[in-house]
Amino acid sequence: MAKSKKITIGNFNQIIIRNIVIILVLTLIGALSAGLYARHKRITFFTAESSVILNIKVTQTDYKNAAMMAEKGMMHSYEEILNNQETMKKAEKYLPANLRKNYSDGQLASAVSINSAPDSLVLKITARTTQENDSVKIANAVAEAAQTQLPKYSPNNSNVRILTRATRDNVSAKTTPSIKKYVVLGAALGLLVGMIFSFSITTWKSI
Repeated sequence: MAKSKKITIGNFNQIIIRNIVIILVLTLIGALSAGLYARHKRITFFTAESSVILNIKVTQTDYKNAAMMAEKGMMHSYEEILNNQETMKKAEKYLPANLRKNYSDGQLASAVSINSAPDSLVLKITARTTQENDSVKIANAVAEAAQTQLPKYSPNNSNVRILTRATRDNVSAKTTPSIKKYVVLGAALGLLVGMIFSFSITTWKSI
């Protein structure tokens, strides 16, 4: 018959201390590993924004109201037109020579997003790249292209003018992933593994 192991106060304290050390070490390893991974993968994106507005030519009030409603009904289509291949090819021509080499029309389309607010004739052009200057130039190039592309599809032959231009002063930057978040997640994972590991050792040794 096997003898059961007696647990004294001294042994119990040793078990507690050992488990705490294991948990702390694995928590620290998890936090450091996750933090280093996040730092290695870190990248900063720069977002620049320009905008254009539809200028309706009609002066008579009744016709102008109808023209405005027609243009507002086209805004979603204008968003798609501004982000299509034809417009991107046009936008390429407004980019500096060095940027034209770096961005194909497909890459420009991926970097650009177009949005409009409800009941508005303004289209916001957002360019997001890993280079601040690139984002500014691309946002402004698409705005220039909009002046020639959108009137082709306007039911009222409306003009398009640039409302705001992107500048380096209004570029927003966002760095991802967040090292802080990864450290917290890594620590939590390390804590969980440490608890499971220490509990397993304690259970195995007590058998």
